[in-house]
Amino acid sequence: MKYRHLFIFLFLYLWLMLGFRLSTMESPTFDEPVHLKAAIQYQQGDYDFDPIEPPLLRRTVYFIGQKIEKITGPSLTLFPYRAVVVIATGLALCLLLWPLFGHSLFAGLLASVLFVYEPNLIAHSHYFTTDALSAITAVITALLILKESWHKPQQLATLALFIALAASLKVASLSLLLPLLLFKSFKLGQRRLAFIAVFCFIFIWASYGFRAQVLGNFLDIQLPFGGYLRAIKENILFAQRGQPIFFNEVLYQKSPWIKTSAVIFLKTSLPLLILAGWGLVRGKNRRPLLLIFLITLVVGIFKPLNFGMRHLLPIEIVLVLLAAKVRPKSLLNWMVFTLLIIWQIASFWRVMPQPITFANELARKPYQIFTDSDFDWGQGLVELRSEIDRRQIGPFQLAYFGNNDPSRYLDNFVTKIDYRKPAIISVTCYYQCGYYRDPYFSRRPKEIIAKSFFYFP
Repeated sequence: MKYRHLFIFLFLYLWLMLGFRLSTMESPTFDEPVHLKAAIQYQQGDYDFDPIEPPLLRRTVYFIGQKIEKITGPSLTLFPYRAVVVIATGLALCLLLWPLFGHSLFAGLLASVLFVYEPNLIAHSHYFTTDALSAITAVITALLILKESWHKPQQLATLALFIALAASLKVASLSLLLPLLLFKSFKLGQRRLAFIAVFCFIFIWASYGFRAQVLGNFLDIQLPFGGYLRAIKENILFAQRGQPIFFNEVLYQKSPWIKTSAVIFLKTSLPLLILAGWGLVRGKNRRPLLLIFLITLVVGIFKPLNFGMRHLLPIEIVLVLLAAKVRPKSLLNWMVFTLLIIWQIASFWRVMPQPITFANELARKPYQIFTDSDFDWGQGLVELRSEIDRRQIGPFQLAYFGNNDPSRYLDNFVTKIDYRKPAIISVTCYYQCGYYRDPYFSRRPKEIIAKSFFYFP
């Protein structure tokens, strides 16, 4: 493809500009301060803080973010660190676009548009978390495995690197990659599998600074690979014990099996679902994408703890790749296709500047269905400040969900319940903290302001 470099550059430019802009328009989410603190602890040689995730991404983001912060200055929105994630996810998506542009200009352009205007992907791609980059890397690695890209020495080395990288970014990536490696184990052969295992061992151990660590209180033995083994153990224990999750006006300790399917269906834009179905029916070479989709779906359904779309991002990426197989031929096809693209872009801009709050038209009141990282993850303080100024809201009581200090963004509020004042309660707090059971609030009229807050005048 003659102009492939130019079109990929244009995609990356648009992705970066949009991601950088969003990074300045939302307050840090609930998890971002935890990731930042973990990265600082890693730099000081302490790998015991938040051992659920491996240190590679957080250390790298922190290291580069510190360099950016010296240029831009400190930011209440963690912009220097978010910017690193935006750049990394953009470059990773370019690796997916490269073969698409090589196949056809139309496929590459369509995937570029859908990647940029897919609300869930761009939402999690500008936060300082491990979710988006690990999802993109896991899909790339899964496609390399399924396409058997290991016959030449350089291909095998590339495959081993991507497997090690995906496993080092997020432990949950193993739930997709290990079944695929098992599926292809006979074709890989013992020697290739041994090479991959040794390479991954060294790579992951290096990300822990070649440190020996204990697995936990029950086994006080220093193991060379102990940090990562502990991360696997902590992920399993965390999923088993669960965490309070509000879904469809019910508070669960462990995620119900139906949540995974509902999240995919209601938080994916309808145009993307239609285009992906179109590509599935008419496209070619769909089996690798379907296998990635099914494994992620099954793991999501049977996993006791599922926070929602951020754990299902590989499915969103697969849907975009399926949609890229669409080939309009007749005039009617082109008319339908054009309307779907316009609808997709309009759906995206409807939820700006907080794309994490996106839900499609079938979820009429998404705040009654989703909370936490599917709707209100603490990201709305910047827009709330603008909304309070616009409405000229006086002294009010505030209940906020997040790890930020609201006083750095807002003033003239109290955090103790004072029924004499207007109230602003974040959606997640309203449900998970039990305000919706309080007769005073449940009977008062309320409205959504700043995308993720309830306002009680």
